[in-house]
Amino acid sequence: MNLDDLALQIQNMRKLIAVLQDQSQEQKSQENIEFVSTVFNVIYRALEELQIANEDLQQQNDELADVQQALVAQGQRYQELFEQVPDAYLVTNTKGVIQEANSAATTLFNVSKSVLMGEVLEFFVIEKEVIAFHLKLTHLRDSSQIPEWKTQEWEVSLVPHNKTPIIAAVKVAAVRNQQGRLISLRWLLRDISESKRTQAKLRWAEEAMREALAKERQLSELKSCLLTTTSHEFRTPLAAIHSSAELLEHYRHQWSDERQNTHLRRIQKSVMQMTQLLDDLLVLSQDEIRTLEFNPTPLNLVEFCHHLLAELKQGDGLQHAIAFSSQCQCTQANLDATLLRQILNNLFSNSLKYSPIGSTVNFSVSTTNYQAIFQIQDFGIGIPASDIEHIFEPFHRASNTGNIPGLGLGMSIVKKAVDLHGGEITIKSAIGEGTTFTVILPFAGNVHITEYSNRI
Repeated sequence: MNLDDLALQIQNMRKLIAVLQDQSQEQKSQENIEFVSTVFNVIYRALEELQIANEDLQQQNDELADVQQALVAQGQRYQELFEQVPDAYLVTNTKGVIQEANSAATTLFNVSKSVLMGEVLEFFVIEKEVIAFHLKLTHLRDSSQIPEWKTQEWEVSLVPHNKTPIIAAVKVAAVRNQQGRLISLRWLLRDISESKRTQAKLRWAEEAMREALAKERQLSELKSCLLTTTSHEFRTPLAAIHSSAELLEHYRHQWSDERQNTHLRRIQKSVMQMTQLLDDLLVLSQDEIRTLEFNPTPLNLVEFCHHLLAELKQGDGLQHAIAFSSQCQCTQANLDATLLRQILNNLFSNSLKYSPIGSTVNFSVSTTNYQAIFQIQDFGIGIPASDIEHIFEPFHRASNTGNIPGLGLGMSIVKKAVDLHGGEITIKSAIGEGTTFTVILPFAGNVHITEYSNRI
């Protein structure tokens, strides 16, 4: 029975009571009339109260209708917002089964809404993260009794249908009933793949900038060290040249030819030393390094080594003996003569400089069909083990070199020249026993092979 029926019945009852009241007044005695009249008054008041109750119910009914209309409008607005949210929005049960999904969710997963409904969200998680995702979902259910738990956030890799995987930022909110029991989960998913890529590019740019700044600082320190060291190293041969020239100028007419030649050789040695310093600086300069090229040409290794040894002995002034041996399968090797000269000159410079006068330096060269092997062995002061790993760094000098002159550039030049050949260099050294350098250079191309064996 609705409120309209109740109001109609009350109205009919009022009419019926009025009729009965009129009839009773005509037929009954005065006492009965008073009694019946009292009864009818009570009934009439009850009907009045019913009427008031009916009016209250009618008002409540109108209010409920207004509330219902407001709820419908609110539901429509919720549905509109639900659909218009730019991020994927899902509602699942506590096990992750999708119950609602907006249009952004269908776009994100590249499937229709009908396919999403009833699907397990875990199905779209990348395989290697499925277990972790399942554990997080289990943890959400296990934490459902904690009233403080409202939302949680993390990142997960998803695989949309027929599309490449993406990285999504996940925000999960708890949906509870009036008793506080967890009944469902609301999911907000946002594709942050591009943001991640941008962040990675920014990190790479920052790292590149830090490296550039570090290189700039290193270059600045290198230049400072270069100026300090070269000024010191040039001062010694220049002083020797100046003193010998003055002595020759004033006393050559009083000296024998041998004594004059001694000072001339001193000048020549100082000039060669300065020339070597200039060559080293030229190779190490930034512009020269950028333009340094590898130009292999066929060359006779044995003849090349003989010419080099003649120059070395002249510069050394017969202070050391150099024992040379060769075991070559071929006389022709396709190598860069300029770089090879840099390699051997600097290795010999170290071996002669750090070996006692009168000692012997062993030099050997051998070849296979595809590479040349050079070995220089001295019996000098040796290189400390702690210095060997830094020996190829510019301006690094071993801790036991003392006052022996040098820029510390030779080994860095050797390493660059060996690298340009695509070769390798190894060092074996012991303090007080000497050092052995072994350089292996692959041939740059096929050359004519001639059998050759020689030993001096």
